[in-house]
Amino acid sequence: MRRQLYSKIVLFLFLLQMLQFSQFNVKAADKNEVKVAVTISAMATIIGPILLPQDKMTVLLPANVEPHSFTLDPITLDKAMQADIILTSGHIGWEDQLEKIAAEKGKIVFNPLKELYNNLTILDVPEGGKNLHGYWLYPDNVIVIAEEFVRIVSNIKPSAAKEYESNLRRYVEDIERLKDFAIETSKNIGLLGKNVLIGFYEEQYVAKSLGLNVTEVLAGSEENLDISPQELETIRRKLVEGYIQYIMVSDVATELPIYNYIEKLSEETGVNIVLVRVLDLPNVYDFRNLFAYNIGRVGMIGKNLSKVSNPIETSVFFEAFIISLIVNLILVYLLFRRVRE
Repeated sequence: MRRQLYSKIVLFLFLLQMLQFSQFNVKAADKNEVKVAVTISAMATIIGPILLPQDKMTVLLPANVEPHSFTLDPITLDKAMQADIILTSGHIGWEDQLEKIAAEKGKIVFNPLKELYNNLTILDVPEGGKNLHGYWLYPDNVIVIAEEFVRIVSNIKPSAAKEYESNLRRYVEDIERLKDFAIETSKNIGLLGKNVLIGFYEEQYVAKSLGLNVTEVLAGSEENLDISPQELETIRRKLVEGYIQYIMVSDVATELPIYNYIEKLSEETGVNIVLVRVLDLPNVYDFRNLFAYNIGRVGMIGKNLSKVSNPIETSVFFEAFIISLIVNLILVYLLFRRVRE
């Protein structure tokens, strides 16, 4: 009985959260829909808040499938070809095949990594080279991609151009406020400028948005899960000596064998683990939610709650509760501060 009551309360809060964000999207005057296909859910979080209620968005990658291990099949290809716009991340093998076929059929393909590269913030990884994994997690990149998407979708549906632009303006304003709040949060709890170890490259963009410095990468990409004893020992020594103060890993990492290394390093050195998300939140395609959720995760460090259970083991209801609570608190705080200013 208590569990049912708890579930209802959580769902109620979650629905309130969704209702709150839904007011940001202005309804268009006509009923013509724009169909958008995104290759991975992470890209859906960028454009979701811009689309109008009558527009349709399809995530091509099946749920619970690792992006790099997926193979483009006829069913997925058919879904993509039904869209007016195909949005890709530009760094996964099967996306190249999809883009080629789409171009041959005259479809509009938006690859931010290819078309906006010079306007994006692409970080350097500690061992050298550019980090093309997870660039969609950096707020400034989200804004750049969103602005270009509005231009593209407005050309397809000129009658709704003002509505798309209105959604974009509010979206950008919210992201800018969240950016300031992220840095303020890190500063207040003593994390700003601290050195962190990450599991995969995607996590570097989350760390950067929170004012943290990535000095070591355990595996890098999901295709490279072999870590030598020498590498582990070097990282362990830096953790023990205090050169690295925190370990940041994502929901993707917790599902792979690499997480066993991470847990062992944390237990042996006493360094806290910060768990973040790099793809999306369950069925919530809004970067503001994802960003706020990660700010909240880092904020838990200040409450000595960084060593929490594996997010896979967390119930869907509890996940929804955390999302709703964090985002609502942040938005209320930012609104209050804005009014005072």
